Amino acid sequence: MSTDLHTLSGAYALDALSPDEARAFDRHLEECQACREEVRELRAAAARLGESEATAPPASLRARVLAAADQLPQMPPRVVPLEVARRRRSMRLVAAAAVVALAVGGGAVVWQTQRDDQQSTVASPVTQVLRSSDAHTKTVRTQHGTLVVATSRSLGRMAVETQGLQPLGGKRVYQLWAVHGGEMTSAAVIRSLGSGAAMAMPSAGTTVAITVEPAGGSKRPTSKPFVMVDPRAV
Repeated sequence: MSTDLHTLSGAYALDALSPDEARAFDRHLEECQACREEVRELRAAAARLGESEATAPPASLRARVLAAADQLPQMPPRVVPLEVARRRRSMRLVAAAAVVALAVGGGAVVWQTQRDDQQSTVASPVTQVLRSSDAHTKTVRTQHGTLVVATSRSLGRMAVETQGLQPLGGKRVYQLWAVHGGEMTSAAVIRSLGSGAAMAMPSAGTTVAITVEPAGGSKRPTSKPFVMVDPRAV
């Protein structure tokens, strides 16, 4: 891939990259603090947009659009080099996000468009929580950097966005634990800072802790938690 990875942050934040591009960008995020911050800010903006109230389109709009489409001639396909198409797609995605922000702010009708390759995109579990209509988020600063905790009661899930944490290298990972009654149970191993982790909303009285563990994770914590969060206080 010869595309400048720095230009893919907008498409990555919208979960619009191909699997190969997403894996390459995940590796890039582990080394690029600027891109981690940019993706975090873009996803936070998308989550705030999700809280806005959508306006239903009038029933006559679909018929008018279809009638107008019938009157337009079919244009022959244009062949565009793959690299140029990728750059254009990333630019269109970022521009589309800006248009959505303006439309929601003005109370206009927002339409969801298909991707250029006509494939539907399924948001990651972390993104689903961040974009839920009742999402609550909290930024937590730690000795290893910053993380964002998000909860959604409608989804019954919580998520931890870890792009702001410092990379640990190949021999250590961050691990999430559910702490209840003094017992710590593994909840997730953070294998990619760009992906974070999502889990079912813990029960009352359960907090979530994060430790640094050997690669692959541990059955029991081998270090003291560097952060503990009560999801129900987010």
